[in-house]
Amino acid sequence: MKMPSSTILSEKLIKPSSPTPSTQRWHKLSLLDQAFSNIYIPFAFFYTKKQLDSVSINPTQISHLLENSLSKLLVSYYPYAGRLKDNTIVDCNDVGADFLRVEINIPISQALQKHNNVIEEMVFPRDLPWSNCTNRGLVVAQLSYFNCGGIAISLCISHKVGDGHSSYNLFHDWAKITREPNGPKPVLQYVQESIFPPPITGTPFLSPVCTSNKEDCIQRKFIFPIQKLNKLKALIAATSNVQNPTRNEVVSALIFKCIVAAVKVVNSGKSFQPWIMSQSFDLRHQIDLPPNSIGNILTSTYISIAAEKYMTLANIVTEMRKEKQRVCDRDNVEDNLFLKKFLELATEEKNFLKVQNNMCNFSSLVKFPVHEIDFGWGKPAKVNIANGLHNKVVFLVGNLSGVDAFVSLSAKVMSVFEKEKELLEFAAAVPTF
Repeated sequence: MKMPSSTILSEKLIKPSSPTPSTQRWHKLSLLDQAFSNIYIPFAFFYTKKQLDSVSINPTQISHLLENSLSKLLVSYYPYAGRLKDNTIVDCNDVGADFLRVEINIPISQALQKHNNVIEEMVFPRDLPWSNCTNRGLVVAQLSYFNCGGIAISLCISHKVGDGHSSYNLFHDWAKITREPNGPKPVLQYVQESIFPPPITGTPFLSPVCTSNKEDCIQRKFIFPIQKLNKLKALIAATSNVQNPTRNEVVSALIFKCIVAAVKVVNSGKSFQPWIMSQSFDLRHQIDLPPNSIGNILTSTYISIAAEKYMTLANIVTEMRKEKQRVCDRDNVEDNLFLKKFLELATEEKNFLKVQNNMCNFSSLVKFPVHEIDFGWGKPAKVNIANGLHNKVVFLVGNLSGVDAFVSLSAKVMSVFEKEKELLEFAAAVPTF
């Protein structure tokens, strides 16, 4: 089998198709925006040659279409065409978004049929996903051509300007403008500093740097089909007091439990240590903001399992549901646990990723129809999220009939985790090379 390699064909800056008004020159960052490091949220969508042939479009036309639609998109998403300044504002100076064209020397079938970390990384700008980067634009797009005629379209989107919800909106709107170039332009609500205002006086909050242990981190993809999900939901509903457990709850609980079990095996059965599960929580609905709101509008939920006897699916889901209710009952503007944790660790000059060894971080995008992102040649044959910044990170993405779980763990823990019988009762591991 040919070793995969990639070649950059071109790289350019795409500017907004019309200049940003002077009244919108400065995009002020909220305290929560400032608390995030300069990391990039990475999505990739794969489309086959058959899909492209169905609309009679060639590689040159694809590039032209995407560049034009990205230019139109940046009129509405104007902060993403600017540059970060002093971790307090974005200078919306229309410098533009990076756009790369890359050639990959293998057929797309190798990426679709199996999960290969090397190939998965090639469809993203080199070393950019989840990285602490200060010398690139706030959005970087890449069009990758496979040698069979298939393509991948990826975006790395700065967390400084918006969260995962904002990133989905951007990708969705880019696809819609490509598909309907004469349609209405996106109407957005930038919350900026209106929700989490930074202190009026004092030194600007320094952007934290997240330490990466990616070198000892591999990603595997697990597919939970709808039939197995329903079985898992029924099992947990029957053994707990939780009514109608969600896809996110049951899949997160199962993966969390199996990660803890795998770590115990790797640690040669050492005594149980308390574990924490962290999950991102979108606040738009809770604080009455519309779905088109752009910014970091989130908090985190935390549950702690103090003893091994409580590490059961029923108890984990019960604790998740209780914590969700606590978040809904709390004033998450005045009492945002996610922001409190970052500020506390920044003050103590500690790194959040180093402090919590027995912690699993979950992010769920199951409510977003990412598998329906259509640029004009159909729904993607595959959706991918790049390997995480560190291990014990899980991303959940809804597919057309279930859930895809992207799990990043150390090589030793993954070798045990991917064989966990309880996991494989409900999920299928995507083969690797």
